[in-house]
Amino acid sequence: MFTDTHAHYFDKKFDTLDGGADALLDSPDFRAVTRAVINVGTNLQNSRTAVAQAGKYPFMAAAVGIHPEDAQGLPDGTPLDPDTELTALREWLSDPAARRRDKIVAIGEIGLDYYWEPMDKPLQKAFFEGQLALASELDLPVLIHDREAHGDCFDTVLKYPSVRGVFHGYSGSAEMAKELTKRGWYIAFGGASTFKNAQRVRSVVASVDVNRLLLETDCPYMAPVPHRGKINHSGLIPYIAEVIAPLHGMTVEELSEVTNRNAEELFGLSAMLSPF
Repeated sequence: MFTDTHAHYFDKKFDTLDGGADALLDSPDFRAVTRAVINVGTNLQNSRTAVAQAGKYPFMAAAVGIHPEDAQGLPDGTPLDPDTELTALREWLSDPAARRRDKIVAIGEIGLDYYWEPMDKPLQKAFFEGQLALASELDLPVLIHDREAHGDCFDTVLKYPSVRGVFHGYSGSAEMAKELTKRGWYIAFGGASTFKNAQRVRSVVASVDVNRLLLETDCPYMAPVPHRGKINHSGLIPYIAEVIAPLHGMTVEELSEVTNRNAEELFGLSAMLSPF
């Protein structure tokens, strides 16, 4: 059984399935391979939905935060003000009892995205640094989104040496991964590692200390081969593990054990999820 450290079960793509996300999450086949899931928000609105979904499932925890794309404005065009949004996030997370009630184990998804145009780099950085500062204050891990912003993401997290977390869907270099893991960060890989043209990604996977490795889906996106192009979900993680395990000279079962342990060490899932 596997821990999916990055999923988005509130995404509208799941509405296209018969029964929606609940049909997957309630499926015996899904539960047979899924030990735990972290349902990750990208703005305060859908973070509340992520928390509500986590409340329905004993194996699901939540992460709440503001994604760099959402920092530039919500899908409906609503602009976001850093002071207003970060104040609201602080009020939500500052009470440890409220975090336990909501099964919140991390701040995320946060970071920088220099792929999509138009981009407002100063605004993205304001949200990123504000959430890293909050993570430092509250001693919470973070889930980092880094798309074509490797240098700036690395330099920014170095400003907050007490913060730890995971660079999700990692696309940076082996050298950067080594520097991050030396500082206590984790690196997560998902469906992209199975793609035919992803030899570079697999070489980076092989270079990462297995004790700093995490698995994820980023569902409903990035489904692994042989399901590429379909709606992704946590039940497909075994396909990812079958590719990654041999890169470390491990069996799938051994990879499951070590990545579950890594997820527990970073997120403290056993304190939030019951039964676990």
